[in-house]
Amino acid sequence: MKSYFYISLLAIFFSCSHERLTEYTALDVRQKVDVEVEQLKNFIHPFNSITQIDHSRLAKDAGVYTPPSVVTIFSDKKINAQLLQRDQLIGVDLPFKVLLYSEPDTQKVTLAYTSAEFIQRRHALSGEDVKEFQNELGQVIKNFPETIYAKDFSSKVEEDYGLIVHQSTKPFKQTIVDLKSAILSQGDTQMFADIDFQKESKEVGVDIPPTYLILFGGPAPGGKAMKNTPRIGLDAFCQKLLVFEKENGDVFIAYNDIEAFSDLYYDTKTFPQMIINYRLGTTLGGAVE
Repeated sequence: MKSYFYISLLAIFFSCSHERLTEYTALDVRQKVDVEVEQLKNFIHPFNSITQIDHSRLAKDAGVYTPPSVVTIFSDKKINAQLLQRDQLIGVDLPFKVLLYSEPDTQKVTLAYTSAEFIQRRHALSGEDVKEFQNELGQVIKNFPETIYAKDFSSKVEEDYGLIVHQSTKPFKQTIVDLKSAILSQGDTQMFADIDFQKESKEVGVDIPPTYLILFGGPAPGGKAMKNTPRIGLDAFCQKLLVFEKENGDVFIAYNDIEAFSDLYYDTKTFPQMIINYRLGTTLGGAVE
């Protein structure tokens, strides 16, 4: 019932600019986030939708509070393939991600996204390497007023910033199987989606070594870790676990350091984040040894 209410509000907003402003202002921040998320769905229509994760509602269902926060993940197979052909590790930052959220105790909607500059600096690429990524994502982002854009911290990012990489002692496919089993064995964790980048790349005529992305998360622990730092819902929740095999047969896994991103966006780290980082290291590291 609530979703129908928010969708009907969109029709009201488009009917008259003055009425739209009045109606929008009257909403609480959760409703405002929902309205902007519905707008985003329209703008990403040309892309392949991967998943949408409502952090705050999932956390609420698990008995935990976190501010309104919804991440939308969508994809362009050709752009992914071109970047992965340069370096498989870039897959940890693919595909496109947009987070609509509010900071604690505010009534303002904020929009954050993984930018081309962030990817360029983190993976030591050239501006030309990420040009198409920037252009395609820009076509979506430009539909929102710049006043709601989150502060850009890309200039603080250095090569390999916040990346955790482990080598697996197991073959590629077995590594994926064992990782998924280990993740689900946690009890408070769930899968959201996965992407076979190698398969998708072949569909657009590009050959890359085996590369696979697993999207997962724990609503309760994630909600606690995001309570005062909701922007980490862009990079750390859901957690993006990349599995890739190099041409020499070596298999690796890579994922984001939660504390590093909290430090990047908020200049702080919290105890719940430290706990999750430890759990990830133990669970994922144990699965590939």
